[in-house]
Amino acid sequence: MPDILKVGLKLFIITAIAALILGVTHLATQGPIEQQRINAANLAKQTVLPQAEDFNEVDIVSEAAQNDKAKILEINAGMKENELKGYTFKVITNGYGGEIEITVGINMDGRVEGVQIGEHSETPGLGAKIIEETFTNQYNGKEIENPISVTKNEPGDQEIQAISGATVSSHAVNDGVNLAAQYFLEILLSGGGQ
Repeated sequence: MPDILKVGLKLFIITAIAALILGVTHLATQGPIEQQRINAANLAKQTVLPQAEDFNEVDIVSEAAQNDKAKILEINAGMKENELKGYTFKVITNGYGGEIEITVGINMDGRVEGVQIGEHSETPGLGAKIIEETFTNQYNGKEIENPISVTKNEPGDQEIQAISGATVSSHAVNDGVNLAAQYFLEILLSGGGQ
């Protein structure tokens, strides 16, 4: 057998063994990774609507669940002892570096209860500051009757202050929060999507 065939056969065997090991590793870690995603999603819902104990997914009215800036992926009714406490929204928007996953909680008084940022690819040190509580906590308690806006100056009642150097990221989060608020007011309060 020529030397080139021996080398090729050895490389094939090594590659096949490596592929088998990678496949087994993938199967072994797939379940725990998925469970981590579920746990993170449940924690985000609990964080943005803390008075709720159970979350039940709600049907989405697709034409009202998106605009040119954001899209609602999931809505959950937050319940405690069979009483509706509010809704959580999982929203995707486009930031400076790509998609931003946002979880928004709105209580039955028509106020934002909380905002949490999930997966994103915003610039470290700038746009990535959207995950910090100093930014997201600005939404807590804001009424949703009128849209919330972003300002570079000192914020008023219906405004949040943009992150310096990350205006695009700040607006992207705000677009997601406003879409959730609009859906809450137009669809959920009228009994739609339940």
